[in-house]
Amino acid sequence: MKKREDVEVRSYEFKKRSSFDKAHFLELEKDVDYIYVPPFRHQDIKLIKKYTSKPIIFDPLISKFMTKVIDYGHFWKAPIKYWLDFIPFHRADILLTDTLLHKKYFSKTFFISEDKIKVLPIGVDTTDFNHKKVLKFRDNVFKVGFYGSFIPLQGVDVIIDSAILLKDVKDIKFELIGDGVFYEKIKSKIAKHKLTNVLLKGWVKYEELNIEIAKYDICLGIFGKSFKTDIVIPNKVWHYAAMGKCIITKDTPGIKEVFTDNKNIVLIPNTAKALAETIFYLKSDFDKIDSVGVKAAEVIQTKYTEEHIADIFINAIK
Repeated sequence: MKKREDVEVRSYEFKKRSSFDKAHFLELEKDVDYIYVPPFRHQDIKLIKKYTSKPIIFDPLISKFMTKVIDYGHFWKAPIKYWLDFIPFHRADILLTDTLLHKKYFSKTFFISEDKIKVLPIGVDTTDFNHKKVLKFRDNVFKVGFYGSFIPLQGVDVIIDSAILLKDVKDIKFELIGDGVFYEKIKSKIAKHKLTNVLLKGWVKYEELNIEIAKYDICLGIFGKSFKTDIVIPNKVWHYAAMGKCIITKDTPGIKEVFTDNKNIVLIPNTAKALAETIFYLKSDFDKIDSVGVKAAEVIQTKYTEEHIADIFINAIK
């Protein structure tokens, strides 16, 4: 990866407040222009703000309010989850989001000026996910792959329902990597319908994901029914695309900020029937699969590699 000579990064890591070394932090803080706080560290903004006047860039990745209240329906948690977002979002000097729609959500929900919020696509580290390093693993079985947490955002139930519709098509097999709150429910549903066309692989190591993805003829994105599903582009879609895979996912405005239906991705109505029909159709059209995959990789290589994301980041904060 090409390195930017005009940027120097200094890292200070601490797992919890009790291990925060004030003296060490202040020593590092003297010579920096900005302080970046990574995803999920909402609680650190107040602490860091206490010891610095330098601009703080916060990349929350998620909204605790959206995840727990809107996605999971834990409405009794609404007040506390709202403030757990509101306070660090307002104390940060620059707030990052992954899509324009996410930016608008943050601005409207938490009363933040859009000027303060910068869109930074997730992109891909192409040293880990790269279509040039992938060998095609085509055989007599048409493999449909997915990886991710079994949570509302992912819509794994839609995938399983499509597998039920395709259970009599002997040469189509589904492989699902991951675990999560709905894992046992999904496992029970597979057993109830006696599905032999679905394999639950559990978690695999991050460094082995590219090997698993390489085996799939088609890769599946997200099929959740929540608002969050409609405004994000999940990591898996970036990874699949970087590896030149044909992706099927729910037709959402968030996805269409980067990808174009039937050109570099396949977008469908969010139903098991639509997913099953699309998989069955593509199984007989490898030219379409290859074309969509090649163009997906081109999207990444021309706009969203780690180098592109670094440039977007630096330009946004300047």
